[in-house]
Amino acid sequence: MSIKVRAHFDGKVIIPDEPVDLPVDQPLSAELEVITESDLQRIREDALKAWEEFKANPLTGLSISDESLRRENLYEERL
Repeated sequence: MSIKVRAHFDGKVIIPDEPVDLPVDQPLSAELEVITESDLQRIREDALKAWEEFKANPLTGLSISDESLRRENLYEERL
């Protein structure tokens, strides 16, 4: 299994910037890549661009009415 985690070094230890779903004392192998300020700026710009594209093109798919999602309708067959 392989996961990619963004982290930072506090001078003593490497600290993940987000929660990591791993068991305590899990043995790991790590490969570190230093992210430069220009890389970080590019990552931020890419994320902002992706967010703007997502907002401009909302997801389409199933259209479920509010009435269909009412509790009485969802669990009607179980009564």
